Amino acid sequence: TFDNPALEELFDKLKQMKAFNDWCNGIDEDFVVKGITVQSIDMFGPRVGFVKFKADVTDKNDIAIPSIVFMRGPCVGIFVLITCEEDKKQYTVLTAQPRVPTGRYALLELPAGMLDDSGDFVGVAAKELREETGLEVHQKDLYDLTEKAFGSQYPGIYPSAGGCDEYFRLFLYRAKLPRSEIESLQGRCTGILEEGEKIKLKIISVHELWRAAPDVKALSALCIYENLVARRELPADGLP
Repeated sequence: TFDNPALEELFDKLKQMKAFNDWCNGIDEDFVVKGITVQSIDMFGPRVGFVKFKADVTDKNDIAIPSIVFMRGPCVGIFVLITCEEDKKQYTVLTAQPRVPTGRYALLELPAGMLDDSGDFVGVAAKELREETGLEVHQKDLYDLTEKAFGSQYPGIYPSAGGCDEYFRLFLYRAKLPRSEIESLQGRCTGILEEGEKIKLKIISVHELWRAAPDVKALSALCIYENLVARRELPADGLP
């Protein structure tokens, strides 16, 4: 059902939303879904970008379960690990951009972006890294941290599972660059203005990442990376 009758015109579009279909087809069998009331839909051009709905859900004992959902689908995040050719020090790339929901004009985060309907996580990660940092990468150079950590058990990191379906697939990109090229990234303005992106790059020592960015993507990627290194599943210098 729909809170606003005008939303019914978008029902066919909603049925085409990959995130909505994935949720409907993949929900655990322990849930009993009795109905869904769509409260709002935000279109991104011809496709549904965001949808908010309230579901009538119980467990198998008919006990109600809180079920308000803000649906936006999965995203990708890229942990960039740069080793300086001259002194071997390691750096990472953060984006500073306005995030109205947080009230912060320049929130520091990993480069990231929403997955499109293609479902191509690696391809979208390479595209977002190029758009947000200017770094050109080949898909084969992106290492899937979340797949290494969870295998097929979980598709990614859920930052706000109490109200949102969003999850992040986190990738590692490793490179060696001369100091001059690393310094040229500092303060670079990037992003697609037509999409409202206003991004400024910040280059920091990788050892400062844990306290530089209040970003679940950054902290999760760092945690997984450091554990893989500790288990010797990745080399300590981050390079093959």
